[in-house]
Amino acid sequence: MSIEIQLCLDAFDRSRPPLCGDNPDRNGFRRLCCRCPFAVRGRGLIYCERFETPIRARDKYGLPGWKEIRNAVLERDGQQCSVCGGEQDLHIHHLDRDPTNDGLTNLITLCGICHARVHTELRREGGARRVARVLPAARRRLR
Repeated sequence: MSIEIQLCLDAFDRSRPPLCGDNPDRNGFRRLCCRCPFAVRGRGLIYCERFETPIRARDKYGLPGWKEIRNAVLERDGQQCSVCGGEQDLHIHHLDRDPTNDGLTNLITLCGICHARVHTELRREGGARRVARVLPAARRRLR
């Protein structure tokens, strides 16, 4: 599941400059690229057609906007892993596996070990269904 963004007509007008002001280093994966007429979104990444470069999800993790989201998820989940309750080495996992979908309902706190286990399980046949059942149940159990 991903969040659909309703864009204004300006978001499709390529006669205007890009939202980053022709400085792609400041655009911020989540904020400007999602609404920019030069960005193409698909398969977990955003590609900037103007600068002919991918904007990778990992590029966002140092941005203040991501840190705010991360802190909100950690606070919501009680600063602990939603599976085991651990409080060390906490990661944020995208439930739908789409790193461009940073909606709070799509994010869950996992410790490094549980996060690795989830991704290992996702690679197994039928693993995505099992993970989709277990993670929401684990979150409810800790509340």
